[in-house]
Amino acid sequence: MKTPEFYRKLTLGILALIASLKLLYFHFSGHSLFTEETQYWLWSKHLDWNYYSKPLMIAVYNFLSTSIFGDTELAIKLNAILFSSMTAWVVFELTLEMYHKGKIAFWASMILVVMPFFHLGSIFHTTDSSLYFFWILAFFFLWKALASNEMKWWVLAGFATILGILSKNIMVLTLPTLGLYLLLTDKKRVLSKGPWVYVLVSCLSLIPIVVWNFQNDFVTFKHVGTLGGVEGEKSGFDLVQSLKYVGEYIGGQLGFLSPFFIPILWLSIKKTKFSKDPRALFLILPTLVVWLLFLVMSIFKTVNVNWPAFAILTLPILMAYCLDSASIQWKRFALSGGILTGVLLMMLFFPAPLDAIGFKKILRPSKDPMMRLAGYKELATRIDHLKDSLELRDKEFFFSDSYHVASEMAFYLKGNPQTYAINMGRRKNQFDLWPGIGQFEQKGYYGIYLTREFEVQEAVKNGFSRIVMQENFPTIHRGDTVKTYIIAVLENLRHVEEVETGEY
Repeated sequence: MKTPEFYRKLTLGILALIASLKLLYFHFSGHSLFTEETQYWLWSKHLDWNYYSKPLMIAVYNFLSTSIFGDTELAIKLNAILFSSMTAWVVFELTLEMYHKGKIAFWASMILVVMPFFHLGSIFHTTDSSLYFFWILAFFFLWKALASNEMKWWVLAGFATILGILSKNIMVLTLPTLGLYLLLTDKKRVLSKGPWVYVLVSCLSLIPIVVWNFQNDFVTFKHVGTLGGVEGEKSGFDLVQSLKYVGEYIGGQLGFLSPFFIPILWLSIKKTKFSKDPRALFLILPTLVVWLLFLVMSIFKTVNVNWPAFAILTLPILMAYCLDSASIQWKRFALSGGILTGVLLMMLFFPAPLDAIGFKKILRPSKDPMMRLAGYKELATRIDHLKDSLELRDKEFFFSDSYHVASEMAFYLKGNPQTYAINMGRRKNQFDLWPGIGQFEQKGYYGIYLTREFEVQEAVKNGFSRIVMQENFPTIHRGDTVKTYIIAVLENLRHVEEVETGEY
């Protein structure tokens, strides 16, 4: 009989192999970084206690990795891959702690790594990468605390939650989830010392968030309120639109889980008596709390598919435990489902070889999610060439009407210059909290402008003496033009009249 240590080494070996393959993929794929990745990298050049839409830790992780490996794609991607590997490892350890069987722990970890939501979170370094790790780590420590009632585990769970909240605010949902679990399983423990120590330690994370927002007009709260439908413009309730939102939300979450795993999850729920099994309740409750919260939100507005995805993390444990005692047919179905999920993910990330047999008709390049990673390196190379050929005497700045484009150019342009994002009618973002292009007015500066509009906006044209040159730059993905940018070089910034939308 194989020991838990055998399965631990096997799990760590597979996770190391997966991490290596992902690094190789991005090294040879030619893809640019995701725009959110470059935005968070740019934040690391402006370290602060909080940022417009997220807490500080995403910038800290990038600051640490780029301090070691330089401002490279590897330095950014390494964060996502390390966090995902550690997340899958903690899933193994939590499963082993709960069910004391290495085989169940191994399969829980393997089910997790092929789920689409986790795969995406493991290759793009966004706030989800670290949220996943600290979410499951906090529940690992909470389970240890509940089982032993030793104070050190409550404190460690609190510190994991601090780092989670400072990675992404939604981590705060660990607190009500624990409270609900205690009410359902052992009401007397609600008033015991351990849980309240956990709450108090966790709340320390709010200090930098609240202080920074107090100094910056509470922009993060306004932004989150807008996303949640509390702030911003409101329209009347539309039942048809609401049903569409709800349908998109449910479909998105099931897709992120993987359609092949839905029957296994259903079997797990059907077979489990949650009222008699506190372990199963501990695993399902985080998912229910988060999914129901966002389900209510989806009645009124669109919910991005990744927002509640972290709630799925405990489900592979429940599924692996159920499969351990299931029939051989169910085990074969689970294995086949995992393989098929992996194959579909490979097709998504490696579509080019299939284009020769007509895959373009199924997934057009313009609809391909990977299209969002195309062309930024080439665009930056073109701008660097124009800058050198026009001999602007280092009196130029780079700006765009999109923070996505501005962030990408800051990363890929030679020398990593600070870039700027003007407001032509968008909602606010982190660029609005930094010095803008006004600092270059009436000083003889050239502006190199990028936009995906059909033409350079009048406000931009009127803000300069003249347009020196303008050209269209196509972005090619899988042989097709999927985006076209205007590159405009403008002489002598006078004043660009930006739009004050008041939208967060």
